[in-house]
Amino acid sequence: MNNKNIKADKMRYQKNSSAYGLILLGMAISVHVLFSIITPKTVVPSITTAAEILLNIVLLLVTFLAAEKCKAYDKKWGMYIFIVAAIHVLRIFFEPSSLLRKGQITGFAFTLIAIELIATAALFVIAGYITIKKHDKLKAHLKELGE
Repeated sequence: MNNKNIKADKMRYQKNSSAYGLILLGMAISVHVLFSIITPKTVVPSITTAAEILLNIVLLLVTFLAAEKCKAYDKKWGMYIFIVAAIHVLRIFFEPSSLLRKGQITGFAFTLIAIELIATAALFVIAGYITIKKHDKLKAHLKELGE
Protein backbone atom coordinates (compact mmCIF):
# COMPACT_ATOMS: atom_id res chain seq x y z
CA MET A 1 0.00 0.00 0.00
CA ASN A 2 1.46 3.35 -1.00
CA ASN A 3 1.11 6.58 0.98
CA LYS A 4 -1.91 7.72 -1.05
CA ASN A 5 -3.77 4.50 -0.31
CA ILE A 6 -2.90 4.71 3.38
CA LYS A 7 -4.45 8.19 3.58
CA ALA A 8 -7.58 6.97 1.78
CA ASP A 9 -7.76 3.92 4.05
CA LYS A 10 -7.55 6.14 7.15
CA MET A 11 -10.64 7.99 5.90
CA ARG A 12 -12.66 4.84 6.63
CA TYR A 13 -12.04 5.40 10.33
CA GLN A 14 -11.61 9.16 10.60
CA LYS A 15 -14.30 11.78 10.29
CA ASN A 16 -14.26 14.63 7.77
CA SER A 17 -13.32 17.15 10.46
CA SER A 18 -12.19 19.89 8.07
CA ALA A 19 -15.59 20.19 6.35
CA TYR A 20 -17.38 19.79 9.68
CA GLY A 21 -15.36 22.59 11.26
CA LEU A 22 -15.93 24.93 8.32
CA ILE A 23 -19.68 24.35 8.46
CA LEU A 24 -19.78 24.97 12.22
CA LEU A 25 -17.79 28.19 11.74
CA GLY A 26 -20.26 29.27 9.07
CA MET A 27 -23.14 28.54 11.45
CA ALA A 28 -21.54 30.70 14.16
CA ILE A 29 -21.15 33.57 11.70
CA SER A 30 -24.75 33.12 10.61
CA VAL A 31 -25.94 33.43 14.22
CA HIS A 32 -23.87 36.61 14.59
CA VAL A 33 -25.53 37.98 11.46
CA LEU A 34 -28.97 37.28 12.87
CA PHE A 35 -28.16 39.18 16.05
CA SER A 36 -26.67 42.00 13.98
CA ILE A 37 -30.02 42.25 12.19
CA ILE A 38 -32.42 42.00 15.14
CA THR A 39 -30.64 43.68 18.09
CA PRO A 40 -29.89 47.27 17.02
CA LYS A 41 -32.08 49.69 18.96
CA THR A 42 -33.04 51.42 15.71
CA VAL A 43 -34.62 48.27 14.25
CA VAL A 44 -38.40 48.21 14.52
CA PRO A 45 -39.50 44.55 14.55
CA SER A 46 -42.00 43.53 11.88
CA ILE A 47 -43.35 40.38 10.27
CA THR A 48 -40.24 40.27 8.07
CA THR A 49 -38.08 40.27 11.20
CA ALA A 50 -40.03 37.27 12.46
CA ALA A 51 -39.61 35.58 9.07
CA GLU A 52 -35.85 36.24 9.21
CA ILE A 53 -35.65 34.63 12.65
CA LEU A 54 -37.71 31.63 11.54
CA LEU A 55 -35.65 31.21 8.37
CA ASN A 56 -32.45 31.35 10.39
CA ILE A 57 -33.70 28.68 12.80
CA VAL A 58 -34.62 26.37 9.92
CA LEU A 59 -31.29 27.04 8.20
CA LEU A 60 -29.38 26.29 11.41
CA LEU A 61 -31.18 22.97 11.82
CA VAL A 62 -30.61 21.95 8.19
CA THR A 63 -27.02 23.16 8.32
CA PHE A 64 -26.28 21.16 11.46
CA LEU A 65 -27.70 18.05 9.81
CA ALA A 66 -25.54 18.80 6.76
CA ALA A 67 -22.49 19.18 9.02
CA GLU A 68 -23.10 15.79 10.57
CA LYS A 69 -23.65 14.16 7.18
CA CYS A 70 -20.59 15.84 5.66
CA LYS A 71 -18.55 14.63 8.63
CA ALA A 72 -19.39 11.11 7.41
CA TYR A 73 -18.40 11.92 3.78
CA ASP A 74 -22.00 11.97 2.48
CA LYS A 75 -21.75 13.31 -1.08
CA LYS A 76 -25.46 14.12 -1.34
CA TRP A 77 -25.25 16.44 1.67
CA GLY A 78 -22.02 17.88 0.31
CA MET A 79 -24.16 19.09 -2.60
CA TYR A 80 -27.09 20.19 -0.41
CA ILE A 81 -24.81 22.54 1.50
CA PHE A 82 -24.35 24.47 -1.78
CA ILE A 83 -28.09 25.23 -1.71
CA VAL A 84 -27.82 26.43 1.89
CA ALA A 85 -24.91 28.64 0.83
CA ALA A 86 -27.00 30.17 -1.95
CA ILE A 87 -29.83 30.89 0.51
CA HIS A 88 -27.39 32.75 2.75
CA VAL A 89 -26.29 34.93 -0.15
CA LEU A 90 -29.94 35.62 -1.04
CA ARG A 91 -30.64 36.65 2.56
CA ILE A 92 -28.65 39.84 1.88
CA PHE A 93 -31.39 41.07 -0.43
CA PHE A 94 -34.28 40.66 2.00
CA GLU A 95 -34.26 41.80 5.64
CA PRO A 96 -30.85 43.56 5.71
CA SER A 97 -31.64 45.44 2.48
CA SER A 98 -35.08 46.35 3.79
CA LEU A 99 -33.61 47.68 7.04
CA LEU A 100 -31.06 49.71 5.11
CA ARG A 101 -33.77 51.23 2.87
CA LYS A 102 -35.82 52.14 5.96
CA GLY A 103 -32.75 53.72 7.59
CA GLN A 104 -32.91 51.31 10.53
CA ILE A 105 -29.31 50.15 10.04
CA THR A 106 -26.34 52.06 8.71
CA GLY A 107 -24.57 51.38 5.44
CA PHE A 108 -21.59 50.16 7.46
CA ALA A 109 -23.74 47.67 9.39
CA PHE A 110 -25.30 46.47 6.14
CA THR A 111 -21.87 46.00 4.59
CA LEU A 112 -20.68 43.95 7.57
CA ILE A 113 -23.83 41.80 7.41
CA ALA A 114 -23.35 41.25 3.66
CA ILE A 115 -19.67 40.34 4.10
CA GLU A 116 -20.50 37.89 6.89
CA LEU A 117 -23.26 36.24 4.84
CA ILE A 118 -20.92 35.90 1.86
CA ALA A 119 -18.21 34.49 4.16
CA THR A 120 -20.74 31.99 5.53
CA ALA A 121 -21.68 30.92 2.01
CA ALA A 122 -17.99 30.63 1.03
CA LEU A 123 -17.27 28.41 4.05
CA PHE A 124 -20.20 26.17 3.12
CA VAL A 125 -19.09 25.92 -0.51
CA ILE A 126 -15.55 25.00 0.53
CA ALA A 127 -16.89 22.41 2.99
CA GLY A 128 -19.16 20.93 0.32
CA TYR A 129 -16.29 20.76 -2.16
CA ILE A 130 -14.04 19.05 0.41
CA THR A 131 -16.79 16.56 1.25
CA ILE A 132 -17.42 15.67 -2.40
CA LYS A 133 -13.71 15.27 -3.17
CA LYS A 134 -13.09 13.12 -0.09
CA HIS A 135 -16.20 11.05 -0.77
CA ASP A 136 -15.01 10.33 -4.31
CA LYS A 137 -11.52 9.44 -3.06
CA LEU A 138 -12.91 7.11 -0.40
CA LYS A 139 -15.34 5.45 -2.85
CA ALA A 140 -12.54 4.86 -5.37
CA HIS A 141 -10.35 3.38 -2.62
CA LEU A 142 -13.13 1.08 -1.39
CA LYS A 143 -13.84 -0.02 -4.95
CA GLU A 144 -10.15 -0.78 -5.41
CA LEU A 145 -10.26 -2.92 -2.26
CA GLY A 146 -13.42 -4.64 -3.48
CA GLU A 147 -15.61 -3.37 -0.61
